[in-house]
Amino acid sequence: MLNAPTGIYHKLLIAKAIRKLRDHKSMIVIGITGSYGKTSVKDYLATILSAKFQVLKTEASKNSPIGIAEVVLKSLKPEHEVFVVEMGAYKIGEIAKMAAMVKPQFGIITAINPQHQDLFGSLENTMKAKYELIAGLVGKRIAIMNMDDERVRTMGEWAKRDGCDVWERRFLATDVSAGFHGLEFTCMFEKEKVRVKTPVIGAHQVNNILLAVSGAMAAGMTFKEAASAVVYIQPNPKSLSVIPGINGSTYINDTFNNNPDSAKAALDILAWGKGKKYLVFHPMIELGSFAATSHEDVGAYAARVCDGILLTNRNFYEDFMKGVRTVSNTMNVSVLSPDRGASLLRNKLGAGDAVLFKGKEAEHVLRALCK
Repeated sequence: MLNAPTGIYHKLLIAKAIRKLRDHKSMIVIGITGSYGKTSVKDYLATILSAKFQVLKTEASKNSPIGIAEVVLKSLKPEHEVFVVEMGAYKIGEIAKMAAMVKPQFGIITAINPQHQDLFGSLENTMKAKYELIAGLVGKRIAIMNMDDERVRTMGEWAKRDGCDVWERRFLATDVSAGFHGLEFTCMFEKEKVRVKTPVIGAHQVNNILLAVSGAMAAGMTFKEAASAVVYIQPNPKSLSVIPGINGSTYINDTFNNNPDSAKAALDILAWGKGKKYLVFHPMIELGSFAATSHEDVGAYAARVCDGILLTNRNFYEDFMKGVRTVSNTMNVSVLSPDRGASLLRNKLGAGDAVLFKGKEAEHVLRALCK
């Protein structure tokens, strides 16, 4: 009963936002979805587009119908020429509603993995839910697909079947240099090439940047304009952000979210550390039937990189430890409160050491350590 007034209020706000969108002058709308990477691609794309257009983007993780409506009602101005919309979903049908709401001409699919399987039930259902963005495209109907992902490649075939203009691999990235300083690579398109540089951390971000460059070109930027604007991209402070730690150590803040693929990518970055390497890990959620094997897999991966591991809670502890023990019988894995975890790290960290804070609860340890 208490939820009913909230539901009615949300419907009214969404209807009001739709009217505002329909009354707005002609505007390019780009939708972005996927199991992970969508917030990064959204931010990168909006930054690149801002070099040429007046751009509005959805805020933070406001990727639901009511979140989109709030952004439109609060921030959409007559001068906006492009709207970049992140779309998340917890069940089939939600992205279809968002697509009908904003009417995107272009859609970007980042990647598909087991995240949210306790909600979708299967990877096939995840693919169907995310494909609703492509099915809802209007106008030019350009589908920009991450063809490095096997499941997205399959979705690309669906898009071709449905008459979309599917942009597959349009660019090459060569001479990639990645480190705690940031990322640099040569971006090539047909006979053109641009050397790009950004403080974003992680070689895996090259693919996200290329998806953003593709989106910018779909919106009307030239290759040189889009690739040259990569220099303006800044990292999300909670997504692989490198900050100085105590005693000459380094902290890697990757607390925005957590899933198996992003955990491995972050551990690859932790491996760059010259000294001891520590992981503060918030066990992953919403993986459904994939939870046990995913934690075992990440546990083994972490044990190959780390000198010590701190878990923020006991969820999936046995599965995580099963993976750790396939690599090391002596690895120290603790489950500690933020204050106790911070105290442990204070006593261990020295010059050249590095700590990866992975997942939302890991931020509590980081904050306690920074007091």
